[in-house]
Amino acid sequence: MKKITFIFLSLLIISCGVKQTQSMLSNGNYDGAIDNAINSLRTNKTSKGKQDYVYLLEEAFAKAKARDESSLNLLIKENNPANFESIYKLYNQLRNRQEIIRPLLPLPLIKEGRDAIFPMDDYSDEIISSKTKLSEYLYSNAKKLMTSKIKWILDKHLMI
Repeated sequence: MKKITFIFLSLLIISCGVKQTQSMLSNGNYDGAIDNAINSLRTNKTSKGKQDYVYLLEEAFAKAKARDESSLNLLIKENNPANFESIYKLYNQLRNRQEIIRPLLPLPLIKEGRDAIFPMDDYSDEIISSKTKLSEYLYSNAKKLMTSKIKWILDKHLMI
């Protein structure tokens, strides 16, 4: 009887975790779904009971990557220096997402007889370029602020 209760509780916990991850994926919380799936796959990633997480991880990764790349394209096309920080953060987010999945690879999809697909890209050049542009923008903006009248007004009020 104890064994049956344990098996039932185990299946219930697994089912709740999968449903929570599916809900996050449906609501657009792709990174939350990725985190849930990764945490579930850290132990015994090849078991049949973990297959739902592999499918969810594959889908969440693809959707998160597409969303971030779409945002990047828009920000880059806008050509506004104020976007440099957002661009830099998005490239880092794309890279970090890949790095948390990489240790789990390969992830087999038993029913389909293939490994899950996670297209990995090298964002190092884009990260360096966007970091350089951001640094230059922040430096020139700081120089402008240092020579502006606003600084002198603030200094006079602080001295009083």
